[in-house]
Amino acid sequence: MQNIISQLNKYNQELKDIHKEIEGLPPGRLVKKGKFYSHRVDNKEISITRNPALIQKLARKKYLLARKKQITNNIKALSNPNIKYDRRLPEEIIASFSATYRSLPLSYFYHPSIEKWVEASYKKNTLYQENLIYQSKNGTYLRSKSERDIANLLEDYELPYRYDAIISPGGINTSPDFVIKNPYNNKTIIWEHFGFLHKADYEQSMNDKIDRYLSGGFIENEHLIYTFEAHTRDLRRIQSLIEQIILQS
Repeated sequence: MQNIISQLNKYNQELKDIHKEIEGLPPGRLVKKGKFYSHRVDNKEISITRNPALIQKLARKKYLLARKKQITNNIKALSNPNIKYDRRLPEEIIASFSATYRSLPLSYFYHPSIEKWVEASYKKNTLYQENLIYQSKNGTYLRSKSERDIANLLEDYELPYRYDAIISPGGINTSPDFVIKNPYNNKTIIWEHFGFLHKADYEQSMNDKIDRYLSGGFIENEHLIYTFEAHTRDLRRIQSLIEQIILQS
């Protein structure tokens, strides 16, 4: 029962965020004829092929309306077993759109603040630089093969992340392995991979770090993921965490 209440609260908050964002987006919809895009409002069309900012806003609106419909369905499904729960990921929702929208870059459907977050500079942990020897597909250097596997999957899912960034949960500086953004709703997720439990004092350090996240407001399996070496032996488990916790958040 508690899990249902928690999920309802998350859904209701996301619906509020969606309603607020849609209010700031233009009316009408996107139309494509050949290679040319138009903005249709009522029965009028205006060419906007050279206005990618407006095209992006209409794409974002299309996604938000679809996500709103998905959430509304799932709220009903939580209390009615006859209603099928919609577990589609954002990319699967977008793949169901008409060719007009499917032809657009995936980034056109992202939350508008994601691009700024990706481009912004940030403080990084400068310790153990000599251990940054494993390179991800997109060129990020990491300290272990397991971290590289996680980074590669995040990149495959086109999830923006910061590696070893310094953050301050509860007012205390720490550097999680990954700070990840859900690009569709701008939600932040921390991912820690603990791979050295065989080392002395590591377990205590690990527990202290988790306590800092929890005291700083991060909720396990909602804003916080932590994994161990056993998880990365089967990358399907990592994929499941990405889909169920990050992309379904």
